Amino acid sequence: MSDLDGIATELDQRASNVELIGDQLVHAAAVAIWSSVAAEAFRAQVGRRRRDCGDVASMLRSAAAAVRHFTAGAEAEKARLRRLEERALHGVEHGAERLVSLAVRL
Repeated sequence: MSDLDGIATELDQRASNVELIGDQLVHAAAVAIWSSVAAEAFRAQVGRRRRDCGDVASMLRSAAAAVRHFTAGAEAEKARLRRLEERALHGVEHGAERLVSLAVRL
């Protein structure tokens, strides 16, 4: 399942990148030497875009968590199936031993 773990890690990294972009956008708007009603409206718009970036980052992190949850479930199911297979093999081996024992008696 390492491919799925890689996808989850990639989603987390992209979430961090989106947050960083939002932060950089706000910082760039704050240090811009521009003052007017339009500048203030622009900065307000940048603030909304920063919140949008936060929302996107949150969705990416949720997707990463969902992938990890799926991976854990799949790993648990694989382990369950492995145990069933081992029991079935043990049953077949035990049955074969009994057949050999019966054949020897005959």
